[in-house]
Amino acid sequence: MGHNYLDNSTNTADVLGHGTAVAGTAAALSNNSTGVAGVAWDNTIMPLVVLDSNNYASYSNIANAITYAADCGVKVINISIGGSSSSSTLQNAVNYAWNKGCVIFACAMNNSTNTRYYPAACDNVVAVSATSSSDTLASFSNYGDWIDIAAPGVSIETTNNGGGYGYWSGTSFSS
Repeated sequence: MGHNYLDNSTNTADVLGHGTAVAGTAAALSNNSTGVAGVAWDNTIMPLVVLDSNNYASYSNIANAITYAADCGVKVINISIGGSSSSSTLQNAVNYAWNKGCVIFACAMNNSTNTRYYPAACDNVVAVSATSSSDTLASFSNYGDWIDIAAPGVSIETTNNGGGYGYWSGTSFSS
């Protein structure tokens, strides 16, 4: 079951649309003659709300969501948000999930810099940068020796909040 860390409820409604688009990229149903297909279309999503309407998320809420997912038996965690400061709170949550058998992916962020962003730069996290349709680093993507893998992240067709489909770009869709 999903959880909202902003108001401690089960209301996982997406206020910005970002979560819906990321979830669609990951797990939109396939073979139904409708819309798009996610890369892991036969998997369920556990929505965990940590991002507020101002596009802000606290590290403590992200860490709590990671821990909750691990305790619920989630095996793959995607984190499509981040900040430029390291955090022992985030690292401890990542280590906890890793020790419970979780694989954690996180977007490298979209600042065209080699500055490390967290949780992507935490130990035991797969940091994902974005590539363009020509299989080169996307112009906005963060980069550097802390990146583990790169994946398409430009003009990704996915689900839109409230219905329909649209094209989104960013390392959020790469991870």
